Amino acid sequence: MSVKVERPPVVVGIDGSPTMFLAVAWAVDYAGSLSAPLRIVVAYHPDVLEDEVLAAGVPPDSSHPRASHLAQRHADAAAAHAGSLDPNLHVETACIPGAPTTVLLEEAQRSALIVVGSPQLGRLHRAFTGSTGAATSAKAVCPVVVVRKRASRSLSGTRVVVGVSGPASRNAAEFAFQEARRTNAGLTAVHAWHLNTADLASLVSPVDERQKLEVRAQAMLAEVLDPLSVAYPEVDVRRDVVEGPAAELLEELSAKARLLVVGSRGLSPLSARLLGSVSRETITHAHCPVTVVHPRTSS
Repeated sequence: MSVKVERPPVVVGIDGSPTMFLAVAWAVDYAGSLSAPLRIVVAYHPDVLEDEVLAAGVPPDSSHPRASHLAQRHADAAAAHAGSLDPNLHVETACIPGAPTTVLLEEAQRSALIVVGSPQLGRLHRAFTGSTGAATSAKAVCPVVVVRKRASRSLSGTRVVVGVSGPASRNAAEFAFQEARRTNAGLTAVHAWHLNTADLASLVSPVDERQKLEVRAQAMLAEVLDPLSVAYPEVDVRRDVVEGPAAELLEELSAKARLLVVGSRGLSPLSARLLGSVSRETITHAHCPVTVVHPRTSS
């Protein structure tokens, strides 16, 4: 007797803005390829008047939709779109009162993946903004995909790009390998390094120091990628070690990528602003969907 294994759902957070259909389409494709259910989530801020009316047992006035009804409309539209893309996909919807980041982080506890739209304000109380994507991706216990506002350049023949900053990027790199295999795409792994300009005056030979840093970077990249190349032999892998700012280099590469994958160190919003989080920068500026994978998460 075989036992059916329930797969954790792929969750897409929507807010009613036009970009929700891009996020839904990405989530449908991912969920369908894994035979996983799709869960469409709308977080909303309840109207005080609506709460009072419902508490009093008075039927709401359908001619003046309140937050919960508007949320359900968005959920129904997203579900209809998902069904048109994959009629065989199991789709469920949930309209949940609360702050979007709080709702999504709770959903992440039992999800395979979270998908949100790009930084664009929606009509539903600005529910899923760019800051929501950044905050969710920094703390979620599953990978988080942020789909860009503009039309994705994820065409056949383009590659998955992953930024590798060190051994802590292994989960992000593994997710990138899995996506490259799933989508029959090549993989480009990039490590960006830079010479500390504050130390230039004390260096006998900046050229020698640059060579040492590049050799170290190549060795680190090999440490992360070699085991994954063995585990995913069908994936065509390119390795790039480049001098320069990581966020700028990844943004440039994202223009011709189907997906950009980066890691997250789980920085607080204040720390991320002070330290210039690469994941935050790529979420804001990349030209393709971005997946953020925390070191403690796995796909």
